[in-house]
Amino acid sequence: MKLSTFLFAFCTALFISGCTSTVTVDGVKYQALSKSQTARLVTISRASMHENLKKQLVTRQEYHYAMHNEPSVRIQYRGDRFGTATVSWRTKERLLEFRYDDDLTRKIIPKCSFATSIIPERERGIRPDKSLPGR
Repeated sequence: MKLSTFLFAFCTALFISGCTSTVTVDGVKYQALSKSQTARLVTISRASMHENLKKQLVTRQEYHYAMHNEPSVRIQYRGDRFGTATVSWRTKERLLEFRYDDDLTRKIIPKCSFATSIIPERERGIRPDKSLPGR
């Protein structure tokens, strides 16, 4: 075997195994979303936020908050890059959530639902703990 062929095969194997992150759920390893795939879900959520602004489902202040602040992203895997992803922003008064189900890497926009919930007055001003898993 030529040295160049060997190096190509070695580098390809290293690339495939080294760049794919995995997550273990109940003892089963799954391929996790890459940073760019997770960023794509955030981009889709922000674009959807604009549509929700037009429909008056969010206020202009909430829209601007989502555009200028990083969301909380939680992913629960049920397979390779498959499961449920939640992209959310917590404003002073409401929690704005986009939920994606099934194949999280579809070329077209993944199945998505949007929900808001009012934050109780006693919890307003309390920011979520960024050290919690999935935050």
